[in-house]
Amino acid sequence: MKNLFYDISKKTFSPNIKRFLPKTTILLFTAIALLPLSIFFINISNTIIVIALITLIYMLLALSSVHLNRLYYDIAKNQERYYEAKKRLDIKEKKLSSLLGQAPIGIFYYDNSLKILNYNRLFYEIFGLETNLKGFNLKGLEDKEAVEVMSSVLKNKSSKQYMGSYNFSFQEKTIWAELTCSALLDDRGIVTGGIGILEDKTTEHQAFEKINQISLRDSLTGLPNRRSYKNFMLELIESPQNQSNYSILFYMDLNNFKQINDTFGHFVGDGLLIEVSDRFKSLNIRNSHLSRLGGDEFLLAMPFVSSMEIYTKERAKGIAEHIKKLFLKVFEIEGLDLYMTTSIGIVIIEPKTDNINNIIRQADMAMYQTKKDGQNNISFYNHTLDLEQQELTTLQQDLNHAIGNGDLELYYQPIVDIKDDRLTAVEALIRWNHPEKGLIMPDRFIPMATESGLINRVGWWVADEVCRQLSEWRAKDIINFEYIAININARQLHEVDFSKHIEGCILKYKINPAMLKLEVTETTLIDSFTKTQKIIKDLKSRGVECNIDDFGTGYSSLSYLRKLSFKVLKIDRFFIAEIFTNEDDLKLVESIIGIGKQFNYKIIIEGIETMEQKRKILEINDDVCYQGFLCSRAIPALEFEKRFLNPSKNSQRVSTAHKQSSESQPPHQIHTSN
Repeated sequence: MKNLFYDISKKTFSPNIKRFLPKTTILLFTAIALLPLSIFFINISNTIIVIALITLIYMLLALSSVHLNRLYYDIAKNQERYYEAKKRLDIKEKKLSSLLGQAPIGIFYYDNSLKILNYNRLFYEIFGLETNLKGFNLKGLEDKEAVEVMSSVLKNKSSKQYMGSYNFSFQEKTIWAELTCSALLDDRGIVTGGIGILEDKTTEHQAFEKINQISLRDSLTGLPNRRSYKNFMLELIESPQNQSNYSILFYMDLNNFKQINDTFGHFVGDGLLIEVSDRFKSLNIRNSHLSRLGGDEFLLAMPFVSSMEIYTKERAKGIAEHIKKLFLKVFEIEGLDLYMTTSIGIVIIEPKTDNINNIIRQADMAMYQTKKDGQNNISFYNHTLDLEQQELTTLQQDLNHAIGNGDLELYYQPIVDIKDDRLTAVEALIRWNHPEKGLIMPDRFIPMATESGLINRVGWWVADEVCRQLSEWRAKDIINFEYIAININARQLHEVDFSKHIEGCILKYKINPAMLKLEVTETTLIDSFTKTQKIIKDLKSRGVECNIDDFGTGYSSLSYLRKLSFKVLKIDRFFIAEIFTNEDDLKLVESIIGIGKQFNYKIIIEGIETMEQKRKILEINDDVCYQGFLCSRAIPALEFEKRFLNPSKNSQRVSTAHKQSSESQPPHQIHTSN
């Protein structure tokens, strides 16, 4: 680099100053050389003055030359330092430029009119463009929010930053980016433009979208899941059409799915769910939303069906019937032919409804009403169900208190030999003495206890109370029967350490474990059969036997019974009620008794209420026992003790013609003996 005085590249004075210095020197020497001649032109008297003057000029010129050279030298040194600094700055700029080029973010500069002035490599690559972006006006971006961010910082001298994610559609390419902008100010504080930092978030956004899609889908069936359903319903209630139109929600629950799943395994159960989902998909109702709520429960939402409620309800009935028809064809899963039905609850969603949780709750209530009414049918939600649900909730709370407040009581029903009415066993049946509602029977509160999770507490209260009662009767020495049977709910049976809890009750009251029998329904046995088998064997090892209750109402076979080593089989009252009017029931009772005897089971017939029924059973086989109103209803412990327990333990006849409190009995003789 050359300048007027100094050549920094050669570290020497420039040609300009080289040309100037000799001329100055020549001028000085010429002045000195001409000095002697001055005497020829001036008087001797002025010689000294002239010499002095010339000498002064010379000295001034010499001093000026020295000062000028020193000044030139200082300027040259400063110039050298300047260029050294500039060189270092250039190096830093190159490093910074290289750094920005390698930075994992896009950086761009723009002027006050939002035209791009410059940018780094990544900014260019984010857009994937081959054209030069310099001069491009950012106002042309479709995302006006991003434009507003870049524009607003130009009006804000504080260089306030704005951050956010934006969707840029640029030359048919969509990217997701996080944008940060700030203003650029000069030394006077005047805004000269802006700088933007753009971080590509497209990959992260796509990954999030994929995860979000996965989170909205049921992994087994591919249907939208509960979360997707909620999103759909939120859109429904926020839609302007919700202000004047009725919508429909169907709640479908598969009947007896758990039984199939437990019997044949989860692989078959999953296959069944997939096939059911495919059949639901075949409905192909426009604008509807089909989802799997979880387990064997499905939802079908139909938005804005009509502005007329009556038409909407008729439409719902038609769709429900179509859904039921989907289950007429057998399901072929893993070589098995499975028959399945569904219970459907329907809610007609009124205009301006704004509570999606309330909607699904109402649909759930309607579905359970269908199950109560016999399954494989439909029920519409109505406000009566809400009242029933409120009453049920109140009863659940009351039952929770009743367990600890002494409001529960055990009634006892005798089991007698059909030949001579000899007392052989006793069944304990729970009753609830509600302080306001009076006596509540188990068929009303046991299902509620099962659903609410209170059944285990109720069950353990029963087990403890029976063992306590046995201990009391033993102390009085009045026990003249083989055992007391209690009913065990499936949920309680499968509770962790169930056998240990039963044994704990027995040890607490020091009773003979053979005096306690557990009655398990046939359906309970075949639900989770392998697990049930282990529990029953564990109980047997502790001296506690199980009876099969309500035999004939489930789907088990005698092969199951043989594996479980039962000794007592109880025939359900359902088959006894119509043995005179339904020949099939009579044949079934005959078959069960006959096969049971072949396997050496003790047979107990439930529901004998008339002498005609008793005589008919005697004709079939007289080596059975029975229980029912003909003998006695279930009665409180003290009354049972007075009527059926014999203090002397000697055989005697006890007449049923005695007054039997409010539950009168048919005139019949009951015998008691050892």
